[in-house]
Amino acid sequence: MQNRRTLIGSSIALIACAAVLPAQAETAGFPTKAITIIVPFPAGGITDNLTRTLATKLSDQLGKPVIVDNRPGGGGQIAAGAVRQQPADGHTIFVGATEMFAINPTLYRNFSYDPNKDFTPVTPLASSPLVLVVPANSTLNSVADVIQQAKTRKDGLTFASQGIGSIGHLLGEMFRTKVGGTFSHVAYKGSAPALQDVMGGQVDFMFDPVTTTAPLIAGKRLKPLAIAADKRSPQMPNVPTMAEMGVPGVNAGVWFGAVAKAGTPPAIVQRLNQAFSIALKDPEVLKRFNDQGMQSFSATPEEFGKFMQSEQTRWSALVKASGASID
Repeated sequence: MQNRRTLIGSSIALIACAAVLPAQAETAGFPTKAITIIVPFPAGGITDNLTRTLATKLSDQLGKPVIVDNRPGGGGQIAAGAVRQQPADGHTIFVGATEMFAINPTLYRNFSYDPNKDFTPVTPLASSPLVLVVPANSTLNSVADVIQQAKTRKDGLTFASQGIGSIGHLLGEMFRTKVGGTFSHVAYKGSAPALQDVMGGQVDFMFDPVTTTAPLIAGKRLKPLAIAADKRSPQMPNVPTMAEMGVPGVNAGVWFGAVAKAGTPPAIVQRLNQAFSIALKDPEVLKRFNDQGMQSFSATPEEFGKFMQSEQTRWSALVKASGASID
């Protein structure tokens, strides 16, 4: 009997070892060369800065150079296509934002990739809530003022966005649905020109991330009325949430995440997740993110995958309800 127990115990141990060996083999030599992170935005933008902040720390963790390659255009399709052309070996990573993973697949009539089928989740990276801002000299001093003016002013109010189907556009439509009144959407090509016209008083208000609005608020060029999030922003602790202002459910933030090509071995995905997780906890990274109005957050690949799917469901419904579309 003792020999039989010993034999069974040995067999279980051998099976366990056999399961571990392939995973160890997959990561034993990884990475064998430089890691390339492809970013779907131009150099100097939020996503680019976030990625470059992490690149050095990732290099320290992985023992190889980490290169940032900017491939803007097509709502992320150019960058995604570049990643899909590479082997599924973990040496090429796609870092994008909410639009690339949750909004654009529904917004574009003909979109060239499926975030779920073409990529495998690695980790979320950071997020930044949106804030409702008005010109610094605006007579609108609260969310209640915005709602009241939208209902009583002859032509209602105008709100700017970063573009058709952008997160600012969709949040504005969500706000309109919640409170009623007359709101006219004015689409721009990005945050910068939209914010310029808000500051100049050509447009009444806008929802834009804390990352881009914080410096303008500090410089007294914009006035914040509410944070579109479940809780107040650490960068703007005195600005109430939309829920505190009596409009619950109007919340959204820009989030950033990393994915690898579908088919990348799970052990390599876990190795990348671990490296990102450590980098995201680095004090220098945390400070730089905080200074830029972002909060880092990490999760397992499985948790990030579920988060992405929930975001896709949420934003897909909002895109369809808004009627927004891009050829």
